[in-house]
Parts: sequence; structure tokens; C-alpha cells
Amino acid sequence: MIVSTGPWATSPAAAAGSTMMGSSAPTRLVPHSDVNGVEVGTRFSVRADGTATGMRFWKISTAPGTHNGTLWTAQGKKLAGATFTSETESGWQTADFDRKVALTSGETYVVSYYAAEGRYAATYDFTGKSQSPDLRIAAGSGVYKYGSTTQFPTDSYRNSSYWVDLVFSPGVAPAPTPTPTPTPTPTPTPTPTPTPTPTPTPTPPPATGFGSAATTGVPAGTVLSDYAGPCRITAAGTVIDAKRVSCTLQIDAPGVVITRSVINGTVGTSDSGTGSFAISDSEVVIGAQMGTGIGDARFTATRVEVTGGNRSVNCYLDCALVDSYVHGQFRDATGVAHESGVRMGSGSVIRGNTIACDAPDVAPDAGCSAALTGYGDFAVVKNNTIDRNLFIGGSGGYCSYGGSTPDKPFSGGTRDIRFTNNVWQRGDSGKCGFYGPITSFDSSAPGNVWTNNSYDDGTLVQAAN
Repeated sequence: MIVSTGPWATSPAAAAGSTMMGSSAPTRLVPHSDVNGVEVGTRFSVRADGTATGMRFWKISTAPGTHNGTLWTAQGKKLAGATFTSETESGWQTADFDRKVALTSGETYVVSYYAAEGRYAATYDFTGKSQSPDLRIAAGSGVYKYGSTTQFPTDSYRNSSYWVDLVFSPGVAPAPTPTPTPTPTPTPTPTPTPTPTPTPTPTPPPATGFGSAATTGVPAGTVLSDYAGPCRITAAGTVIDAKRVSCTLQIDAPGVVITRSVINGTVGTSDSGTGSFAISDSEVVIGAQMGTGIGDARFTATRVEVTGGNRSVNCYLDCALVDSYVHGQFRDATGVAHESGVRMGSGSVIRGNTIACDAPDVAPDAGCSAALTGYGDFAVVKNNTIDRNLFIGGSGGYCSYGGSTPDKPFSGGTRDIRFTNNVWQRGDSGKCGFYGPITSFDSSAPGNVWTNNSYDDGTLVQAAN
């Protein structure tokens, strides 16, 4: 593996089309002796309709052989392939796809190549941004899969980037090859026999409309400047807009507003204090360390992407998480962190989000508890609305908890937990989590509601305690 500690140098997009990574070399590359066959790639989302025409990757001087690339859907369906011919010894290698592919705004894709003898470029704790306004990448966008042949890469490690790029033409759809239409031979028109009108088969609603990489974070075209203000906010009504913040923001004043900004750290209030804040159209990048991205009380987070840390969001008291995307929790090499996407306490509104816990398991005890947790360990879990969210498959033993976990000190008081219109992605297990989609939801608890919750194929999900 090749490791870099910094982002790429700024450069214009390649002339052949828009690219995420520009044309300059990645900085501060260090050689690594990994020689196993591996598929490495980049997960990205599209902000404007257009056409994928080819791909690129950064080749290091010790990388042997030639390479083949693939464009995939987010679910692992192959869309196009590329063969790299006449490769140079090192630098950016570019190849056209064997077919042009129309990409849809708001959708996520993966572009990757197979390195039969390893030796590929990588950057740990990647925080760079796409240089294309039409393509978006986030921390943890690098994916890989070891094996003896090309396969869809789904594993991730330390928020890495593997310097695999797309060549994209916005606003251009590939023209289909016209097929000649034969002249039909006239035939007598028979008198039609009346047939009964069939009963329509209901179509399950598609799993769309949730917060995603394409709909969260800093809007395209926003120019950020470095934040020079205090990291402990004590002035009521403070506004932080279009800033790059490189510290933990402690909110100890009411009415603080954060918009169109990147927080390289965490942001939060004390549940026992008086601070409150609203954060929108922003990114919280916790990085490869323990920490909660947004917490713990009296906040509203809208269209925010949260990555890294061991818990993305803690809604302990009176908070809202809306139309946001939480994922990419860190790999805890010490083997102790119990990780999650969102933890609910009391007075939470959790609506319209994509919620994942995708941190890898590390012995003896680290890994994902669930995308959504809420146990009754320290206080009663109550008065929470969980509406129209997408829970990503593979997020722990169960993908979600309902607040009534047995043998917890406060589980007996759980009430007013409302799960409505949510979607659980089946994932590799076929049931979202290893054991199932939901546990510890007590349908008989006062005020609890379970309505119109389903898998991503439209099959209804039943409440489970």
C-alpha cells in the first residue's frame, strides 16, 4: 500500500471531462509492500445528470502489470469496463469505458480497478474534496476488496482514498444506436375478445428521498475560509457560515447557527447546560478517533453529513436530525469501542435520514451495535419520532433498537416511541442486521406506534421486542 498524509494538489479538471481529483500528483506518497491482489476504488455521488465516459487511477512506479477497471452501481451491478493499455511507469493512467453510461443526479456509484499484484496508491484519514462540482466524494469514500479477480469493493479502512477517479461529462446522455424498424406485413385485424380488467398489483414505494452524499454537506460552489473564532461559543446568536473549522465546537450559548461549513472535529452542547444550536448544509468530520459528531441536547441538524468517530449523533435530549447522512465510523484498533450511527434519548425527531453503522469489527469487542440505538441505560427512552429513515444493511446485530432493552435500569419507563414510514435495507443478511431489523420495541408500551415500516423491497417489517 502507498500511504499519503495529505490531500491532492489543486489543479484543473482533465480536458476530456470533469474529474474528482484533478491532474496533479497526490502529495507525500510513501511506499508499502502490500503485494496481494485487490480491487480498489472510490464511492461517489452525482450532483448533475451526465455521462461517464472513462476512468483514471494513480499508478506508482513499483506497480507491475496492466490493469482493468469497472464502473458499478451502489449495489454492485457492473455498468461498464475499461482496459488500461500503454500504461506509463507511473502517474495518472486513463482509459475509456467499453460503453458510455448515463449517470443520474442523486445516485451513488463506485469506480474501481483490479491490482493483481497489489501496490496501489492510498491516503489514510482522507479529507480532500472533489474538484468537480458535479461529482461528490466524502471521508471514507475509498473502498477495497481482496481477492484473486475483479469483484465489487465494499470494505473500507481508516477513511482512505485509493486515487481512483471518473471521467464525467455533465448534461450529456449517450445516444443509443438506432435499430432499423422492419416494415410490418399487413394482416387482418381480428375482433378483440373482451377480457376482464385485472386487479392492480400495488407497487412498493422506492427507497428514495433520504439524506445522501448528494443532498447533504456544503453546497457546490461554496467557498470556505478558515474559521478564526473561538472554539467555545459563549455569545448568544453566534453565526458561523462558510467556514472550515478545525477544532471541537463547544456550544455554551443559545441560538447559535452553523451553515455551509466543514467541522473537522465535533460540535455539541452539554445536556445540563443552556446552549442550543442549529447546523445545516454542513459536514462534520470526526476522523479516526473516539468521539460523537453532533450532540447532546437542544440542537437541530439538517442536511448534514457526519463521518468518523464512534458515534455519529447523540440525540440525548430535545433534538432533531433531518434529511442527513451518517456513516463511515472509524475502525477502533484497540478493540473496545461500541459504535453506532444515532443514539436516541428523549424528545428526538429523527426524520428523512440515511443512517448507517459500517465500522469494521475488531477483536475483542469493537464494532457496530446498530445504526440506531437507545437502551435505557442512563435515563428513560421516551417521546421520540423516527419517521421516513433508511437504515443501511449490515449495521450491527440489529439495525435498530426501540428503547425497551431488557434488564436496563430505565427500560420499564419507555413510552411514546413512534416508528413510521421507515425502510430497512436487507443487506447481506437479508434482514438488515445479522439477527434482524429491529429489537427491543415494546408494542404495548404507552404511546408506542409502529406503522408502515418496510424492507427496501416493500415487504413489511414487523415490530420485535
